[in-house]
Amino acid sequence: MDSVSSMLFTEAFGEFVKKTPREGEVLKNLPLEPNKKLHAEALRYMGYKNSAAATPEIDLLVRKGLAEICVTIDSRAVYRYFSLQISPDYFAQKDSSRKRCSLMLHQYEGIILMGATLGVSADRLLSRVQIRDMAYALVLDSCATAAIESICDDLQDNLKAIYAHQQRYLTNRYSPGYGNLALSTQIQLLSMLDAERKIGLHATQNFLLTPSKSVTAIIGVSQFPQKNEYVSCDICKMRSICHFQRKESL
Repeated sequence: MDSVSSMLFTEAFGEFVKKTPREGEVLKNLPLEPNKKLHAEALRYMGYKNSAAATPEIDLLVRKGLAEICVTIDSRAVYRYFSLQISPDYFAQKDSSRKRCSLMLHQYEGIILMGATLGVSADRLLSRVQIRDMAYALVLDSCATAAIESICDDLQDNLKAIYAHQQRYLTNRYSPGYGNLALSTQIQLLSMLDAERKIGLHATQNFLLTPSKSVTAIIGVSQFPQKNEYVSCDICKMRSICHFQRKESL
C-alpha cells in the first residue's frame, strides 16, 4: 500500500475506530498441506529466485521441512471488524498530508483486524532442530514462514469472499512495522483482537510477536473496488535490492 493508505491505518488506531466491533471469529486447526506454491515460497525465503535454481539436495530438504511443519503446527487465527467514525474536525485541518488522507478516508467504512499463528509447537520444533542441525533449521524456518503467510493468504481470500456478498471490497493486508504503521501498534492491535486469550498470541516488550511464526494485519473495507488486489513486488520501493522477490517480478 502507498503512504496515504498507511497513514489511514495509523490514524484509524487513533480517534476513528469505533470501540464496539462486530463480533469476529476464532479459527483453529487451519488446514495446510505441502504443495508447489508453499515449496516455491520456502525457497524464495531461502534466497532462491526460482525453484529451478535449487540443488536436488536443497529441494529434498525443503520437501522434508514442509512435511514436518504441516504435521507439527497448531494453527489458529482470529479476526474482527471495526467501523470507522471520522470526526468532522479532521477534515477542517489544513495539513496537506491530512487532506490527502481525508480523500482515502471517504472510501473506507471500516477495518478488519486479524491475527494468525502457527502456535508454540512450531517454535519448539525450530528450537530442537537448531541444536542438532543448524543448516536444516534454516530450511525449516523458511518453511514455517511460508506456512504462516499461506494461512494468512487463505484467510484473506475467505474474507474477500464473505464481504463480496455484502458488495464490499477489501484492501491488501497491512502489518505493523511496514510503511508509516509503527511496530508498537502490535500492542493495541492484539488488545483489540483479545488475541492472547483467544489464540495465545502476544507481543514482547520490543513488540515482536510470540509465538514467532505469527502475523497481525489490518485490512480496509470499502464500498468501492480496490486497486492492488494482490501483493506484488512491483509496487515495493525495495524491489531493486530485495533478495526475496517473487519470480514474476524479476
